Amino acid sequence: MPLSTKSAEIQRLLKAFEGEASKFTDIQLSTFFVGQQGASVDRTFSSPNHAIMLWQYYGQLDSARDTDHLGTNIQESELQWGLRGAETSAFAIIEGHAYDLFVRMAQRAGSLFDEQEARTIKCRVTDEIIQSKRSAHPSAKPTVVTNDNPLAIWINFLLYHLSMTSPGREFVHKIEPDPFSLSLLALERLAEDLSIGKVDRSIRCLADINFKVAMSFPGERRGFVVDVVSALRQTLGPDSIFYDYDYQAQLARPNLDTFLQNIYRKQSELLVVFLSSEYAQKHWCGLEWRAIRDIIKTKEDDRVMFIRFDDAPVDGVLSIDGYIDARKFNPSEVANFILQRLSA
Repeated sequence: MPLSTKSAEIQRLLKAFEGEASKFTDIQLSTFFVGQQGASVDRTFSSPNHAIMLWQYYGQLDSARDTDHLGTNIQESELQWGLRGAETSAFAIIEGHAYDLFVRMAQRAGSLFDEQEARTIKCRVTDEIIQSKRSAHPSAKPTVVTNDNPLAIWINFLLYHLSMTSPGREFVHKIEPDPFSLSLLALERLAEDLSIGKVDRSIRCLADINFKVAMSFPGERRGFVVDVVSALRQTLGPDSIFYDYDYQAQLARPNLDTFLQNIYRKQSELLVVFLSSEYAQKHWCGLEWRAIRDIIKTKEDDRVMFIRFDDAPVDGVLSIDGYIDARKFNPSEVANFILQRLSA
């Protein structure tokens, strides 16, 4: 069945990946490449881990002899790890104690795609590899294969989504953000338009962007917030909203607390704070809240807008403070309130 019939399953996966991404689990996804001379690996992989072949560039088939060699290699290969004689083989490796959970979840995510959609992913991956090879050797007739395992399909989709199918590096390439967060980002895109596409998030330097709106919220409320963000994008356009998953790779840095406070304090016109019982408990929300409270303290309270999911107390928020009640208004309506506030 196509993606258009799997909205409920996408939502289940969204919730599952959101739960894991919010834990900041010690897990990472990397790609590395093996050539005729063996693997070019510039570091030792941590244990436990799980590796899987993603694709192989076999080489050029220019003659009957080349075709015969291919047939022989197919017969003599352990296909779990691909074909013997391939010029380049791409692998993914998942490292960390949560690798087995990610593998199971990613296999389920890879199974979202029906046969035609899986073929589309494979074709787009192979087309990018072929184009990169032909750019170096215009007369080449490259042969590329991809792995049909649902885990490989999902990881190939994630890399295509990031335009990183073939990074062109000999050594290990760490993929940011972590695989749970990256999967969540890709699933959010799938939920929006039910199509196989590339990421449309920003690659501009965060320090150079002045945002119209910045979102501060606990991970448990991400499902509601992403719908608000999606509605706002239609009017405000790219790089107008600070939503963490749009800039996840740039947020993977030391001293993130200082960096985030600068975004909220100096680079954002309106701060939209989604208050709930979870907000008061979260470490990162607390860091953001310090910057927001400083804005209120300096009597710039016109830059702050509260959205409430419940009546839980949050230090610094008083009973006299006005808010939008998310229990009464849907994400589209909340987005309209935000736009009204921006135009006031």
